[in-house]
Amino acid sequence: MASVAVQPQTAESNNPSKKMTKQLTGKRDDTPLHSAARAGNLAALREILANTEDEKLKELLVRQNQAGETALYVAAGYGYTELVTEMIQYYDLADIGIKARNGLMHSI
Repeated sequence: MASVAVQPQTAESNNPSKKMTKQLTGKRDDTPLHSAARAGNLAALREILANTEDEKLKELLVRQNQAGETALYVAAGYGYTELVTEMIQYYDLADIGIKARNGLMHSI
């Protein structure tokens, strides 16, 4: 008869959404803006855009994850047109043409 080891549950294993958020942001080095874009969460995206200081917001909008994706690129890739429309209001036109590390170009 084989014995099965039972691992104790941690606070993280009791909260699947916390673990999922950590996985989504940690593996790709996503920002909260990337995560909102990837999830198609317009309310969270608007909250981030509205509550981030101007200079930090500019940095956040052009921040690339490990794959070279900005949050705009992620939202466009998933076809979330409402999120793309919301985000482009905050971009300088020069920043929209950032080239991702995978060779694809953001373009609007």
